[in-house]
Amino acid sequence: MKSPIKHLFVSSALYLPLCFFVWFFAAGVLVLPCKWLLDAALQWWQSDLFSDVSQRYYWLTVETLIFPSQSVQGQEDRLALLDVTVNPMIYGYGLALFSGLTLSTPTLRWSQRVWQILLAYGLVVLIQSFGCFWQTVKILMLEAGDDAQQAILDTGMGPEWVAGMYQLSYLILPAILPVVLWILLNRKFIEALTHFTEQRENKELSPDDQV
Repeated sequence: MKSPIKHLFVSSALYLPLCFFVWFFAAGVLVLPCKWLLDAALQWWQSDLFSDVSQRYYWLTVETLIFPSQSVQGQEDRLALLDVTVNPMIYGYGLALFSGLTLSTPTLRWSQRVWQILLAYGLVVLIQSFGCFWQTVKILMLEAGDDAQQAILDTGMGPEWVAGMYQLSYLILPAILPVVLWILLNRKFIEALTHFTEQRENKELSPDDQV
């Protein structure tokens, strides 16, 4: 019997590098929905603090309406509004991982693979937007000076809440949710892997071990 585990491992080793290459090569287009969603979220949350979100390749720059009374590291030449630059790619690697696993799943038709990857892309856009939102707030709260910190404090958010949400958005959600989605969408294949492993272990047991 052909091992589905071996097939998955070999296929993943081939597909994952390709998926990460395509993901990074198309980053400028893939982060566009994140830009729009981040802009909408910031405007809805505090329209008097944020004016716009601009994009340069995959980097997003959040333009605020905060006038710092002192220079900020890296922005000593800025005399007016404070800008915050965030990288949505650090929250989006799950798309490449999910795509590699999906393309390596032997039980799926190509139409199913495309549908699953599109669904994962929608999830990753939400993860990226969530991460960029809290990264922006974290930078303003902890790194951008007293005026920016006070502006965030005035919204009712405390440092502990901001730090906790940033850790959630950076360390947990990008790594876990895409894999969980792949498991949920491919439960039958996961069950087949488990069943195959149990059968192989039973065959390897000696008669004395099975008593």
